[in-house]
Amino acid sequence: MVSNNGDALSLIELFPQDEDWSLQTMRLLGQVAVGGADMFECARTAARIGTTTLDEEVWQREWSRTAADVAAQGYAALERGETTTARRALFRSLSYWRHSEFFLDSFDPRRTEAYLEGTKNFQKAAELTDGLIERIAVPFEGIEMEGYIVRPDNSGQARPTVLFLGGADSWAEELYFLGGTEFPDRGMNVVMIDTPGRGSSLRFKELYSRPDYEVPVRAILDHLEKRGDVDADRIGLAGVSFGGYYAPRAAAFEPRVKAVAAWCGTWSILTDFYEFYPPLQKQLQWLTGSKDDAEAREKLAAFTLDGVAEKLDIPVYVMHGEADIIMDIEGARRFVAALKTDDVTVDIYDGAGSLHCSYDYLSVASARLADWFLNRL
Repeated sequence: MVSNNGDALSLIELFPQDEDWSLQTMRLLGQVAVGGADMFECARTAARIGTTTLDEEVWQREWSRTAADVAAQGYAALERGETTTARRALFRSLSYWRHSEFFLDSFDPRRTEAYLEGTKNFQKAAELTDGLIERIAVPFEGIEMEGYIVRPDNSGQARPTVLFLGGADSWAEELYFLGGTEFPDRGMNVVMIDTPGRGSSLRFKELYSRPDYEVPVRAILDHLEKRGDVDADRIGLAGVSFGGYYAPRAAAFEPRVKAVAAWCGTWSILTDFYEFYPPLQKQLQWLTGSKDDAEAREKLAAFTLDGVAEKLDIPVYVMHGEADIIMDIEGARRFVAALKTDDVTVDIYDGAGSLHCSYDYLSVASARLADWFLNRL
């Protein structure tokens, strides 16, 4: 099924001077509905930055200022015993810290500061959820991949579970606001892990991305099937952005996955992402452990679904936006055309939802993703 939303494309552009600044901030604004940000905190930060500057130092300074201020409000509320207020503020602080470091060079120490401060605040907020967000660690190749399982309740009941994989610049924590709240609302668990090339695994363990993503996914599923609150016969796998490669690749070689979703379809990461959107080339070099452009190109050539897509014999969901400037929609179309499975759902948004990851339609897109898994698992 192709879902074309006919609404005129109407965007909230706080930074009209730069397409990338504006797009990434719409990513943040999309999380307002689920508590990942506050519209007016974002607007006040944008006003301090202004609509003419392109100084990335100003960007980092002002978003980190907002992140620190909101966190301070959260910890002050916690000291007063106002746990709900504290939890919500600390969740928002995570998002602002992540936003602050987006345009910094890969090895800028302020990226580490933002990551440590942001994840610390998220983890404190998670402690205030009465156990519904639990930190977990998955043994893998001599280290541990860290992340979370989010449950609908503390009953211990074995639930359908979706492993949600992020993209090139995502942290496991951010996925909570990109759809992670939707699964527990429908009686499913969601698992968010810093897999190779992402989050703490990249920053502190030099666990770089790899084309055979079924290997780390297998380790996670081995860990999950030992849990009493996970129904190992009802496992789903979703990937957003670069995860639109990770998830189908892993599902094609991991029989425990019963349904898979690519929130941004792709065929070749080299052509559909690296070459299509040069602003993220440094990020992709970092996450693949490449010293330069040539090495990154050589490694990323292996990140293709050629010879993989036709192996998928489970339900597949593909979502993509017509105006996606980060991942080429032609890669999504090529992936869909290569599928042989009988159960394929395709949502191509050409109005609202046409941005990368449908940031401008996030409430609808993430709900459709969760509903699709609910109907398959």
